[in-house]
Amino acid sequence: MNDSQLMIILKRLIAMTNDYSSNRQKRTFEKFGIPLCDVTYIRASDEFVFVKYRPYERFRFDDIDLVAIEVFNCLYDLENTF
Repeated sequence: MNDSQLMIILKRLIAMTNDYSSNRQKRTFEKFGIPLCDVTYIRASDEFVFVKYRPYERFRFDDIDLVAIEVFNCLYDLENTF
């Protein structure tokens, strides 16, 4: 059984929190090769910074589930626009 898209996003976000190689971890999320948003995890404050490219929006979250939902919505919107 394949993981859901939301679970795949959550696994990437969890990997960011488990990586202690630097204070900041950044991941870009794309669909069909088009970068749509990125997430930066800041270890010192235990926060996620979500940046959506089009339209430009920037949010801070302290809850991994809320970040995953924002990323999912961003990817879903492009997939279902066409």
